[in-house]
Amino acid sequence: MKSVVITGLGVVSPLNPDGDINIFWDSLCKGKNAVRRVPPEIKGYPYKRAAWIERDFSNGEGKAVSIAEETFAICIRDACIDTASIDRNRTGISLGTVLGDIISGQEYLKLKVSDVRSGNAAGLLGSYSLSSIAAHLSRAFNLGGPCITVSTACSSGNDAIGIGFRKILAGKADIMIAGGVDVLSDFAFSGFSALQAMTVDKVRPFDKNRTGLALGEGAAFIVLESERSAVKRKAKIYGTISGYAASSDATHLTGPHRDGRGLSSAVNKALKESGIRTSGIDYISSHGTGTIYNDRMETKAVKAAFGKDAYGIPMSSIKSMLGHSFGAAGVMEAISCLLAMKYGAVPPTINYETKDPECDLDYVPNVSRKVSVKTVLSISAGFGGQNSAIILTKEAS
Repeated sequence: MKSVVITGLGVVSPLNPDGDINIFWDSLCKGKNAVRRVPPEIKGYPYKRAAWIERDFSNGEGKAVSIAEETFAICIRDACIDTASIDRNRTGISLGTVLGDIISGQEYLKLKVSDVRSGNAAGLLGSYSLSSIAAHLSRAFNLGGPCITVSTACSSGNDAIGIGFRKILAGKADIMIAGGVDVLSDFAFSGFSALQAMTVDKVRPFDKNRTGLALGEGAAFIVLESERSAVKRKAKIYGTISGYAASSDATHLTGPHRDGRGLSSAVNKALKESGIRTSGIDYISSHGTGTIYNDRMETKAVKAAFGKDAYGIPMSSIKSMLGHSFGAAGVMEAISCLLAMKYGAVPPTINYETKDPECDLDYVPNVSRKVSVKTVLSISAGFGGQNSAIILTKEAS
């Protein structure tokens, strides 16, 4: 199989609002908690905890577009890509998002009935469609390759990476910048409040006393590149994508299949494509939202896919620190996996206090751990039973 390598990273999150990736990694390893009281504009809900970026993004665009563009620039700069010197028609974008820029920024001001009736709302559809952010990035960076928006709920970021991976394998692009972005909004809070899925205090993935997730926000991108292109550019290589798979539970609109059949299927398929045995995985980056059913399902899915090997693999959730940033989450987690391989350590699952008999794997509780990491599995599970799994390896295969 041809190799697809990763040559650039970029992330802007509540842990590193200015985009310094070293701060991002250091904060994860120190178990810093970005979940705090909700921003002042979010009012009227019983849930008061979220992870958000406290800085000004007022540049005339919506917050999601602004964060995405800034993070995208960080990513391609890290990969030493000069957009003027690459083949723009062989360089594309694959973006995962759940809400895009639809319910954020100044939408409530712009979407006035009077404006629509008077015809002054021209362009709003294009500005606030899910595909608008990817389209904006392609224009801003003059990229003429595939421009794809993926919205598969909480699997969106992982699937954006997987689709970019497939485009390069199929010979449709040499470089794909894959990423995800989502921001906090009143709309998101209203939906998750109705579902009663949010915590009132801390995010405690896999803990017996877990009470739910916290919403988060941010953007993350990685540069995917054919190995041939990377070698030609003499680019540094963070790792290789060795396998990817997606699946559906085909069960329920919001709740996961209780035994994790869809997620275990995605993991099995990704492992098969990679050619790596279950004993060859050194670390699992979990979806780990902190909700009762997701954590239980995910544990069952990992045990179904790995058998007895599941008990010997460290598996942690950075959502315990960052909250759940929807479309950005899977890409942030992939970046944490690449940094784990680079630095030989895995971040912890913080706030873990009480063992749950139904969640009995090694969740790296509270303290990061030095581990030789050469092969990782990153998994995501979204509403509607949408699942994805990615295998990353340190060396090119």
